Amino acid sequence: MVERAHKTGYVPSKMIEDEFGVDSSTVRRDLARLEADGLVIRTQGGFLPAESKESFDYPYEPRRQFRSTTKSHLGEYAAGLVKDGQTVLIDSGSTTWHVANSLKSKRNLTVITNDLQIALLLSESSNINLHVTGGVQVDSVFTLVAPNTVDYINRIHVDIAFIGAEAVDAELGVSNVNVIEVPVKQAMIRAADCAVLVADSSKLGKRSFARVCGIDEFTAIVTDGRVAPEQRKAFGQKLKIVEVNCR
Repeated sequence: MVERAHKTGYVPSKMIEDEFGVDSSTVRRDLARLEADGLVIRTQGGFLPAESKESFDYPYEPRRQFRSTTKSHLGEYAAGLVKDGQTVLIDSGSTTWHVANSLKSKRNLTVITNDLQIALLLSESSNINLHVTGGVQVDSVFTLVAPNTVDYINRIHVDIAFIGAEAVDAELGVSNVNVIEVPVKQAMIRAADCAVLVADSSKLGKRSFARVCGIDEFTAIVTDGRVAPEQRKAFGQKLKIVEVNCR
């Protein structure tokens, strides 16, 4: 199970049940033991490798469930930066999904996104004028990317953009697990008067494969309180800490 997680990233529990002919209770017990030993991270419906998980672009729902309470608080804080009537650009991702969810109470917003799940979430909100960038869906997630995605974003201007990240390092900046999303993220930052990075603390102090930009491109970096003191100092005043009371 650990080898499979390191090979593929996210592993559905049902796959283990079917492949090895065991029942769900056996898989749950084994996962509990592996998690206690620090070898995997359990999520709803499956599990992830405990180490180097930033190297995998694993499916959307497990990402959204991972640290979901924290991400919800980050989303509420970030949405509080938006005023009624503004134009908002939302990057794809599990944390930015929570930003979008908290925007539903706002009035007269125009929201543009390249995330199909975010678009679905906001599609029934009568107070939101929704635009979807277009593009081609990335495997296993709901992100839209393509040259025409970048072209669309290059033709618009927004008040604020919320950007997600796989890894955030004070020196390297923001980096991503794949290169195909990088031009889209860069275009989003250029299109906005104010770019806000929203990432839970597990992403900070990490580096991934493809560099997006430096942290100086952002007005604020919204994260939670599980940030080591030395990291807080490295990121400086851009860091906005949201205290989350959760287990």
